[in-house]
Amino acid sequence: MTALVIASSLLCWRAVRETLRQPGVEVSNLFIPLFFFFVTVGAISNVAGPAFGVDNYEGFQLPVAVLQCVAGAASISGIAIVKDIESGYFDKLLLTPSPRLAIVLGRLFADAIRAIAFTAVILVVVSPVGAGMEAGPLGYLVILALAGLFGAAYSGIGATIALRTGNAQAAQAGFLLFFPLLFLSPAFAPKEVFDPWMEFLASINPVTYLLEGMRALVLEGWEWDNLAGAVAAVLALGVVTIALSLWSLRARTR
Repeated sequence: MTALVIASSLLCWRAVRETLRQPGVEVSNLFIPLFFFFVTVGAISNVAGPAFGVDNYEGFQLPVAVLQCVAGAASISGIAIVKDIESGYFDKLLLTPSPRLAIVLGRLFADAIRAIAFTAVILVVVSPVGAGMEAGPLGYLVILALAGLFGAAYSGIGATIALRTGNAQAAQAGFLLFFPLLFLSPAFAPKEVFDPWMEFLASINPVTYLLEGMRALVLEGWEWDNLAGAVAAVLALGVVTIALSLWSLRARTR
């Protein structure tokens, strides 16, 4: 266990340093969510009250910006793993006495850290424009924690594809998978106004529960049912994606 913790920590720090050394690579992970936030709010906020019953549309859209940012940041790990495979660094790791599980956990932990850092930037930029936080200062910390968990969970998708295929183009699909999840959720309007088929798909979508949990903190305060649903959704997603990434790691290292 000690060896696993040490190896995972070192590989996590290596992945974090990649971001610190090339911050320009991460610009799009912040710019795109913020761009969509301000454009969407500017286009819809004036009609959101009469149409959806949502008066604080800035707060309604804040979790969307957070999850877009986190998914974009977490998807990069798949490409980084492919680069390690192509450069031979991955094979060198396999020759060390470090537990192979650390290869995956190091990346997942790094993505959790990056997700928290990028979410903090989103909150700092968006909160002053009127989004607010009904849950108070502690609500910001809970959103940061949920973002970190989602970052680690979503990173498992890219890691699975990268380890299974060893192909950078395929690994990029990890981020593209987020768009169906986002648009099949109440990202732009409450699911109560959806057609029945769309409401059903939103109800089985884990992103829906993350959005609703974060929104409750921003718009309503401490709604424990919504918060519990968000935690359960991200943990369930993490169990599936991390299990798949470990399965892919085992398949590659046979």
